[in-house]
Amino acid sequence: MQRPQLSTVAELLKPITWFPPMWAFSCGVVSSGKSLADNWILIVWGVLLAGPWVCASSQAVNDWFDRHVDAINEPNRPIPSGRMPGRWGFYIAVLWTLLSLLWAWPLGTWGFAATGLGLLLSWAYSMPPIRLKNNGWWGNSACALSYEGLAWVTGAAVMLGGEMPADKI
Repeated sequence: MQRPQLSTVAELLKPITWFPPMWAFSCGVVSSGKSLADNWILIVWGVLLAGPWVCASSQAVNDWFDRHVDAINEPNRPIPSGRMPGRWGFYIAVLWTLLSLLWAWPLGTWGFAATGLGLLLSWAYSMPPIRLKNNGWWGNSACALSYEGLAWVTGAAVMLGGEMPADKI
C-alpha cells in the first residue's frame, strides 16, 4: 500500500488556515485577565490545540469529503491529484481527530468538551448526509462558532480553570 509523502500530508492539513483559531484562542487567554507568564505552558498547549490539531483535522475532513468536487475545481490538491493515495485522506482525518481529543484532555473538562464540539462541527460541516456547508446559515454559523467563538471562549475558560464569569467572555 502506497503512503503519502510528509509534504503532501502537510499540504492536506493546510497550515495557513491555522492562524485564525490560534489567534482567537490567544484573545480568549488575554480576555481572562490571568497572568500570561505564569501560564505559558497552558497557553502554548491551547494554541497548538486550536491550530495544528483541531483546525488541521477540519481541513483534512473537508478535503476528504470534497474530493469529487476538488477533482473538477482544484485537481492539484493532494487527494484528487493522487498524491494522497487511496483512503489516506480519510485515515489522516480520523487520526488527527483522535489525536486532537487526546491533546485536549489535559485542558480539563471545558477544553475537552469545546474540542469535541469543534471537531463534531467540522465533521458535520463536510460529511454527508449532514453537510452543513450546503446551507448558508448552518455552514457559516458552524465556521464562525468553531474558528473564532469557540476558540476564544475556550482560551478564556482554560485560563480561568473552567469557571466562566460573564464579564470575562
